[in-house]
Amino acid sequence: MDRLKEIAKYGKLLHEKDLVIATGGNISTKVGDNIIIKKRCTDMSSGSADNFIEIPLKEAGQPKEELSTETPLHVASYGAREDVGAVIHVHSPAMIAVASKIGVLESVSYEFDCMIGQPVPVIEYVEPGSSSLAEAIASHVKNGANAVLMKKHGATVVGKNLKEAYFRTLALERACTTYLLSQ
Repeated sequence: MDRLKEIAKYGKLLHEKDLVIATGGNISTKVGDNIIIKKRCTDMSSGSADNFIEIPLKEAGQPKEELSTETPLHVASYGAREDVGAVIHVHSPAMIAVASKIGVLESVSYEFDCMIGQPVPVIEYVEPGSSSLAEAIASHVKNGANAVLMKKHGATVVGKNLKEAYFRTLALERACTTYLLSQ
């Protein structure tokens, strides 16, 4: 499958699962020395490849009007670990709710253990799009986290590819929902 069509498909799925709404959230994938990332202010619900842009990873750190506000978060995640091939950032209400209640999300199920693999750290609120947020996420990814919850913001999830990052995102959503139901 063409990489632009693939990322558009996963972006649409995130919207269909109510993990993002309107122009919120973003998704990217690494392709060699490039990344494909959602364009700024685009709505992933259409599943259109036109909502994404492919650029050299080394240029992704430079401010460009068409790039997602959270591009620094994506770039930092790729730089944190060599096995990161996709990054998903969502604004799930369940994830935001859990982040407001705890400091780390421990395993709540066998599914969590299999898909996410380890506890999910929670970081304090940091301004969206900032280098401080990118650094905070990257430090946890570098230390082995496959997902990070962000107070008042949502979550960032990484995977070796889009499919793995997507399924980890779904597993995190289910874990957060399970946590909230158990309280």
